[in-house]
Amino acid sequence: MKNKKEKTVIGIYARKSKFTGKGESVDNQIKACEEYVRTNFVKNGEENINIEIYQDEGISGKDLVSRPGMMKLISDAEQGKIQAVICYRLDRVSRSVKDFSELVTRLSACGAGFISVNEAFDTRTPVGRAMMYIASVFAQLERETIAERITDNMYALAKTGRWLGGKTPLGFTSLKIEEMDGTGRKRSRYQLEAVEEELDMVRFIYCKYLELGSLARTETYLLNNNYHTRNGKYYGRYTIKSILSNPVYCVADGIIYKYLLENGYGVYSEKDMFDGSHGLTAYNKINCQPGSKRVNNVKDWIVAVGEHKGVINSQDWIKAQEILKRNSGKSYRYPKTTCALLSGIVRCGRCGSFMRPKSGRKTANGEKRYYYQCECKEKSKGNLCQMPNIPGNVLDKMTAAGIFSLKEKVVKDYSYLYKTIETFRKSLNSQPEDALILRQFKDCKRQAGTLIDVLARSSSKETSEIILERIDEITNTMAKLKEQYNKLQENTVDFSCGLNVMDLIYFKQEMWEKIPPAKQKDILKIIIKEIIWDGKNARIYLCPDDK
Repeated sequence: MKNKKEKTVIGIYARKSKFTGKGESVDNQIKACEEYVRTNFVKNGEENINIEIYQDEGISGKDLVSRPGMMKLISDAEQGKIQAVICYRLDRVSRSVKDFSELVTRLSACGAGFISVNEAFDTRTPVGRAMMYIASVFAQLERETIAERITDNMYALAKTGRWLGGKTPLGFTSLKIEEMDGTGRKRSRYQLEAVEEELDMVRFIYCKYLELGSLARTETYLLNNNYHTRNGKYYGRYTIKSILSNPVYCVADGIIYKYLLENGYGVYSEKDMFDGSHGLTAYNKINCQPGSKRVNNVKDWIVAVGEHKGVINSQDWIKAQEILKRNSGKSYRYPKTTCALLSGIVRCGRCGSFMRPKSGRKTANGEKRYYYQCECKEKSKGNLCQMPNIPGNVLDKMTAAGIFSLKEKVVKDYSYLYKTIETFRKSLNSQPEDALILRQFKDCKRQAGTLIDVLARSSSKETSEIILERIDEITNTMAKLKEQYNKLQENTVDFSCGLNVMDLIYFKQEMWEKIPPAKQKDILKIIIKEIIWDGKNARIYLCPDDK
């Protein structure tokens, strides 16, 4: 029973997508929630109350994980520090039914209720929980409807061939044009305006690619001859390919019109608009869904005649596409090896490029040997950088040993490790095989419990015998699952709930070797900012404490 002197702690959460003092600002949301506490808690006899404020301003409500205030609130609730969570309005917390449902479930599991002031919902009651879920469904529907309406409007504008904003392709800048409409109102639109110096580079890239017939050879040529992008970087294969495949440079004529239709492109301009002078615009080329940056199928592209002049004649543009298709099966792949723990961390001390893992020959005892090679050295064929390679097996082992040897005080000074370790520990603690076996075990346990309840109510001897046989079968299955689970655990490290960051860093070498390489790499990336190789020595820089 709760001690009368023990304070009730209520967490107030407020969020606004943009920094502003108008309307439902963070301060106004907090004041409304505080008034709700005074009216519904204090006046009802609960005077021993503390209020904790959690807020996120200038942060989207798209997800929970990216919000520091929300993450702190959840952490405090799971530690039993707060007994209720109050927000001004439901969409301040989440407009995703999935995220909201998971949040309420996590709060309920640790005994914390959830209250929305504006909708007057309180999850401490069954009716409040039901109404809260219904409201969250409508909040998500509203968000998705608005997003769909905006997308449809953008697609409609894209089909007119005008420039819709965003990063302009190489060779163009965005020009704002203001016009008066039929009602006398000033309207603004944008179109691409040529930057001749950059367009000369575009023409050169097409010419060189048609001559060399390879992205790799074109990249090496541009690298060795010191050509740079508008951002001062070297041209990479992806950048070159995006220039070559972009219809924006192609002259819109009858030849390209026929080619686009025959190859399934989404064409949204009439044939008579392909006048042999203007260029093309293309939208919806990239899948912008979260977690995906893949190029859409050309049938989903929106290709229209633009307002700018074409740069590359249609025959040359088509030739470039045919070469790209022909070479697609043998396109370059970045070297990968699951054994290389420091990929993306090691940099060349001469040119600053990343050093990528390259596979080598196996040792006499069958160990897979690999080394790190400067990316600039590889691409330029050694013309721009001659940095010696690093034996990857040796560097990885020495780096891990160096981290293990850190003094406890040094590591404890890096408090960000403690902030990230809980999420990381959970990912280590549940492997796919473990999760599957545990789910099967829980299902069996649930079935057995249901059958026992039926058995208790049964008055038929025959029915009882059938139920008992089924319970025996389930019990045997559970025993086998438990045995499988125990065997699996023998080959993994036990990351129990009591494990902290010091255990992760100072476990024994044999424990480290049991962790999968991908997880080892994640641990090192938490601790190490970068490693600089000067040809003789590797200098390790730890991540700053304010990470």
